[in-house]
Amino acid sequence: MNILVMGSGAVGGYFGGRLAVAGHDVLFVARGRHAEAMRNAGLKVTSATAGDFTVTSPVVTDRPDGSFMADLVLFCVKGYSSEEAIGLIRPAVYDGTAILTLQNGIGSGEILNRAFGAGAVLLGAAYIEASLTGPGAIVEQGGACRIVFGEEDGSTTTKAVAVDAVLRGAGIETELADDVLAALWTKLVFICALSGMMCITREPMVRVLATPETIDLTRRVMREAASVARAKGIAVADDVEHVHMEFFRDHADLLSSSMHLDLERGNPLEVGVLNGAVSRAGREAGVPTPVNDFITACLTPYDRRAREARRRAADQRRA
Repeated sequence: MNILVMGSGAVGGYFGGRLAVAGHDVLFVARGRHAEAMRNAGLKVTSATAGDFTVTSPVVTDRPDGSFMADLVLFCVKGYSSEEAIGLIRPAVYDGTAILTLQNGIGSGEILNRAFGAGAVLLGAAYIEASLTGPGAIVEQGGACRIVFGEEDGSTTTKAVAVDAVLRGAGIETELADDVLAALWTKLVFICALSGMMCITREPMVRVLATPETIDLTRRVMREAASVARAKGIAVADDVEHVHMEFFRDHADLLSSSMHLDLERGNPLEVGVLNGAVSRAGREAGVPTPVNDFITACLTPYDRRAREARRRAADQRRA
């Protein structure tokens, strides 16, 4: 199968790497030093789940030119890069392309549906503890390492079954969900607490959970997000907050947050599709979300400044 990985960082690089090693024709979209390292030395993955492996001589581009037509797209870019990424993948998308979005948060399905039609898009949630440790190098730390995905309407389509078979054939654990919105919101409850609390405190999760006041805020972030989901008729589990809190306690010293890493590195933030999405959905549903509102308000000025800096840098490169 021809597979395009849009966003070849920790998530896209790991799952795309597994697919490449399994023999599929994979085109990685990457830029800068990461792309250069992949071309020169391959994509090196240190993995507790799959065992260490290297994708030798991967095919890497920063801009698909239409010569590669993708049967499957793994859409793995950060939420703030969605519109640009849609423009980049368009030359590689044809009527039979399946686009599996593995982005964090809520809303990417709507953006992709508008661009390519609902028939092309599968909604997914990637559960993986992985990080890009340097150009061309990914570390996957074990634990939950799987993809939950499906059609938004809950149907089991030929397209979804075929994608599931390809992923499983590459040794990737999957769950073809009949209620993918519940899966997405279950993850959203988790990541709003993890990323939101780490960013607002500028501390690792182990420190957040060592302080009674921030433990309470963590619970409130999750309670608000779960309440919004239930008000929208989305069937998140009754004990979702408790289950996530127990996971935080058991794994706090291993947990990382890509949004927290972006904050440290001066990058834009995905707050708009995480805590900000909970705030917006809460207003629509009439559910108060004061803690998520607070996190969104505090992080938005930084996010806007980082986006402006990125636009200026892009303008300078084009000049």
